[in-house]
Amino acid sequence: MRDVRPTLREQSRNGIANAEPRLGPTVPAAVRRWKLWLLTVCGIYPTIVLLGLATNPVLEDLYLPVRLAVLVPAAAAAMVWQINPRLQRYFGAWLTR
Repeated sequence: MRDVRPTLREQSRNGIANAEPRLGPTVPAAVRRWKLWLLTVCGIYPTIVLLGLATNPVLEDLYLPVRLAVLVPAAAAAMVWQINPRLQRYFGAWLTR
């Protein structure tokens, strides 16, 4: 029986030498925090205003803290799953400049 270890080592070395170079994971460019803040403000203000206007007939008899307890989670959900991803996709190049 012959020893195949040297053959396997050589194949491994040749395979590594002939392999295409791997590209490492891409590092996203740093986002400027003040730009992200501005983008968030521009997204959250109309969201809160529209939600407030839409729910005012139903929630107008409630105290302000209770109204906010309804509006804030709804606005946060809209920002996280709908508005921010679209704004960041649209303004992505500007955010990293």
